[in-house]
Amino acid sequence: MGIFIHLNISKSVTKKEWEKVYNETLFLIDKLPLAEKITKNIHGIDTICLVRTKERTEKYGWIREETRTGWFADGDYNWMNTAEDYFLSRDLVKEDEIDPRAGDAILCYLAAHCLGYRWKDDICSHTYGIWGGKTQGEVYHMYLLAIACLIEARLGEKAFVYGDITRGQCRKAVEIANKYLENPIEMPDRCYMDRLFDRISKLPLSLEEKYRLFDSAYLGSKDGEYGDFVRKVFSEGTISTCWKKKLTEYEIGTSGFSSFFREYMTQGFGLEELCGYVKLQDKDGQDIHRKFVMRIMDAKMHIREKNCEDPLSIDPEAAGTYSIWTLFAQFGFAGARNKKIDRYIPIDEIRKALRAGMSQYVDIDQIIDEYLEKEAQQIEINLEEAKKSEESFEQAVEQDASEVFNQIMDKKREEFEKDQEKYDIGEAEKLKFFEKDDTIRTGLAEALGKSRKFLDSILEEKEYKEWKEKSAHEKCEWLVESNKYILIRDKDWEKIFTDIENNGDSFGRYYSIMRVKMDSDSLVDMCSALMINDDLYDYSKTLAEQLEE
Repeated sequence: MGIFIHLNISKSVTKKEWEKVYNETLFLIDKLPLAEKITKNIHGIDTICLVRTKERTEKYGWIREETRTGWFADGDYNWMNTAEDYFLSRDLVKEDEIDPRAGDAILCYLAAHCLGYRWKDDICSHTYGIWGGKTQGEVYHMYLLAIACLIEARLGEKAFVYGDITRGQCRKAVEIANKYLENPIEMPDRCYMDRLFDRISKLPLSLEEKYRLFDSAYLGSKDGEYGDFVRKVFSEGTISTCWKKKLTEYEIGTSGFSSFFREYMTQGFGLEELCGYVKLQDKDGQDIHRKFVMRIMDAKMHIREKNCEDPLSIDPEAAGTYSIWTLFAQFGFAGARNKKIDRYIPIDEIRKALRAGMSQYVDIDQIIDEYLEKEAQQIEINLEEAKKSEESFEQAVEQDASEVFNQIMDKKREEFEKDQEKYDIGEAEKLKFFEKDDTIRTGLAEALGKSRKFLDSILEEKEYKEWKEKSAHEKCEWLVESNKYILIRDKDWEKIFTDIENNGDSFGRYYSIMRVKMDSDSLVDMCSALMINDDLYDYSKTLAEQLEE
């Protein structure tokens, strides 16, 4: 499981076309703080560190028998967070591999998203799959996406970017790129319904395949406007066939069914037609018509004003990246997903549609009347009141788990925003950017003071006193050899080594940090910041002294 960016290039691209766009990426990487993790010789010591991404030539292969030229990135130079490495080759295109009939790069998506094809199928096999690693949503995700958007903008249908990306991210990525590009770019075709449809219309696919590809590839919000567009450009028969296949794939009550049901209703499709698409027997052959009616009512479409917010959903218009923890939360808190759907259908119309679709199997009015009677007895959920007793909290969760979860998340968000307003630095990850007179969240400042106190105590060790007598080169070598947790930049190591060479006592600062067992991300962030930020290191001493008062 992870957060990916994929980039495929059609084998119809020529060497001249690739060379031109590749050189433009070199211009961008010179402007963006992309970084590569390498072993660099600094002051005569081979040191693992981050360096700015730039084009280089290297030997590779089992016995280093091959040579390649290009650029690598596996993180960013400012935040120093990394994930998997991405490589863009100058020599991607080989003359003997150019195939003018290779087709649109989007055809790779048929296999990538299980749309009835496999990678070995001929229609999917005429692209270079140049990217496909995990960014895990780290900062460099947006810089890579900016470059991918540039490549697709320049190569058109000969390039296709996909993965864990949103329309909002593409908008932001294009803004990042256009700060520097002389010839501005637009968002990829996937961000526009009309452009994507025009692109897909040209493909050698059936109408059903085109609709499924369009529906899967479009990055924007799939709301009523999207539904109107789909109904305008695709036939009723094509749409009906595809929705029936999707909805019969999952049993009512599963997260898969809930997801497709939400999409179907949000896009403005008919409730009566839905009755003919779903499986109304479970895996044991038991009748579940009643369960289906209850799921319809739980969507609260009969209520005009309702809270349809779902903190577990990924907003297609959100510009921020999301992480693997978002995916874990969607799985772990699946029971708290909001069942309410942002659409209003008067209750009489719901009754009429369900009667027409399935009244011969179940008493629709009886089920709906019972549901409405129970609904009328429900109280408005207030988290603070519900938390007063275990029983009242359980009742609130039973009534509407999503509303309880929403209120909990709103409370957490409010607390976080207050901290953001009150303090310059609220998380350990931002300590590396500390400047004099910055305020640090109280709990974090206390932890920083305690950490500094502990670091100073390490300098009382006998081993440190022995190390003080060694040469600067030996001290620097020991730091590099002892480093198991911290990844910093070449310029940081340059400064550290120079400090030790010019002032032997400065070794104590770095020695004590390297002696710490860093068993959490926040501790690694704190220790990294203390390694590279002089102002923070000085301030941590003040915090340690305050603890003693």
